[in-house]
Amino acid sequence: MKLVSIVIGTYNGAAYISEQLESIIHQTYTPLEIVIADDASNDNTVDIIKKYCKKHDNITLHAFKNNVGYIKNFERGIALATGDFIALSDQDDWWMPTKIEKLMNHIQPYDLVYCDSVFVDDALHDLGNSFSQTKNLIGPGTPLNLLIDNCVSGHASLFKKSLYEKAIPFPDLIPHDWWLAYVATTENNIFYLNEPLVKYRHHQNNIIASTKKTKNSKKRKKSKQVKFTEKRKRIDNFYNQCPDSLKEEKKIILSIKKTYRNFSLINNFRRGLIFYTYRNELLKIIKKDALNRILFIASMFFRIK
Repeated sequence: MKLVSIVIGTYNGAAYISEQLESIIHQTYTPLEIVIADDASNDNTVDIIKKYCKKHDNITLHAFKNNVGYIKNFERGIALATGDFIALSDQDDWWMPTKIEKLMNHIQPYDLVYCDSVFVDDALHDLGNSFSQTKNLIGPGTPLNLLIDNCVSGHASLFKKSLYEKAIPFPDLIPHDWWLAYVATTENNIFYLNEPLVKYRHHQNNIIASTKKTKNSKKRKKSKQVKFTEKRKRIDNFYNQCPDSLKEEKKIILSIKKTYRNFSLINNFRRGLIFYTYRNELLKIIKKDALNRILFIASMFFRIK
């Protein structure tokens, strides 16, 4: 049995970390090591984890003094893992007991396998929704499927340590789970296990991509420019990571990359045309009917995703 390293990224998670650790400790798969990377919490998260470390010799805590954000915190946490396979964990979810066992049963020959998750409230009560109801969860796939959006959640995935070695360093502007899944589609691909094995707490604190509106029009304009620059850098990263062996995919990504230079009329037109031509690949994970997909493509004339 291969060692699986579960890497938990924590930051001020005192309210939920105990429940999550209990669900991980009682996994049916062995052997497991649990590596916790704390991103400079200022509540009693670390104290709670230390109590678990005393009871379980397979739990190790790395309490960092410098806060680097969730992407880089997971990167340094994975670097400390010794298993051939890695499973990522948020601090506030709850795992089904057979999660790791079932994912390990489907990992070969892929680089990454992931499952569905159900949404629950703070008390783990089912909210009647799941990730598979919000996006098309796919696998195997191509890099084009993950070019503008992601369907692979880190908390629901398990991957080979060798994938991490191909994916580092993680880009600052792309969530780590999105990046790992994208890299996997350029290598030995991903697999989707159509079964909910995680209870995902849906609350304000775990919404990473929340944006705040500003009243000042100048700040609003600056924010749009920053977002444009970030998205342009993101597509640059995707293009550079795509191997030359995937000639057709890299050619399409390059054509999109060129339209991200600015919002000239010609670039806007080209961008919309590219998205229409390759809509089946680029919009594969987006849950929209045919009409709304066309409207989405039309919107690409005015913005970039």
